Amino acid sequence: MRKTIVDLTYYSFQQKNSQSILNCCYSTLGFLQEISKNCKTFFVVRTPHVLQPTLNKSVAVFFCKGKSLKKWEVPFRFHLFIKSLKPDYILVHGFGSAHYLIFLKVLCWNSKIILQCNGFALKPSGLKKVVYKIADFFIDGYLFTGMGNAALWYEDGAISRSKVFEVMEGSTYFKIDSSIERKEKSYLWVANLYSMKDPLTVLRAFDAFLAFDADVTLTMIYKETDLFEEVSAIISSSERLKKAINLQGFVPHSDLEEVYNKHQFFISASHQEGSGYALVESMACGCVPIVTNIPSHRYMTDDGYCGLLFDPRNDQELLEQLICSLEIDYKNIQEKVREQFETKLSFKAIATKVEEIFYTL
Repeated sequence: MRKTIVDLTYYSFQQKNSQSILNCCYSTLGFLQEISKNCKTFFVVRTPHVLQPTLNKSVAVFFCKGKSLKKWEVPFRFHLFIKSLKPDYILVHGFGSAHYLIFLKVLCWNSKIILQCNGFALKPSGLKKVVYKIADFFIDGYLFTGMGNAALWYEDGAISRSKVFEVMEGSTYFKIDSSIERKEKSYLWVANLYSMKDPLTVLRAFDAFLAFDADVTLTMIYKETDLFEEVSAIISSSERLKKAINLQGFVPHSDLEEVYNKHQFFISASHQEGSGYALVESMACGCVPIVTNIPSHRYMTDDGYCGLLFDPRNDQELLEQLICSLEIDYKNIQEKVREQFETKLSFKAIATKVEEIFYTL
């Protein structure tokens, strides 16, 4: 008999039509569609609007009416609906929902519940830590993109180390397009201009990099502009950067696939990440990563096997890796990137891993 998996989130989507909600969830629905080949699969979301159930390929989607939850409000009707689906396994998104799972587990005692960390989650303290320690008795497993991100939690005793598994949190349909010409010595940044994304470290390193090769270029794509004045000031102060940097700004997501395919390297200087959707999209399109040595990036690049790593805030190390990027066997590393994507970061790879985890519980 096929097992039943229910994927859910306690977040209440405000969009007024079902397709808009599904578009927001494509990175999850992609691997659920792969899981549905072997399991009966439901995707359940909350929304304040009345929307009819639908079928997303082979995944049954239900929209449960419900407003945004207050801090300690428990959605009992939502839980009763989940119970009615008779799940063998329940995959829940978001560490902010751990306390709800105490009540969900009581109703679905025979179901195995896994909580997935979406984004970077700081370890809890005080009363929150107590709540997580209690909830840990009712949760069967946790998914993190990289064991290092989980270490903050289990070393502090908030969750059980034995329940932690490494899985990429979502993927992309982007792919390499061989018909698009990839520009030589081209580097790409896709991130908001935030301090935690650290564009200033990148610009300082790139300015020094231009002294080694004046032909390299950096395209910067972003939406939020908190550090725009600081970024502009650094560029304006360097004749080399003025010629090499393209501040492209916002690009619609649907156009990014082509952008990735036009560049050789992808740069991220993030200080912390839950995973890295821009990174996974760039790897799907064949860009070689030059990224910070943080847990999620180590997981995604197989500890640097298919990428170049540098410590956060360290423009000297980034400079060294940029210089190294001119010397690598690009085609060889690019092939490793593609292999890593297919075996660890693709929708199929995530689905296989999630199924394996559930079956071992």
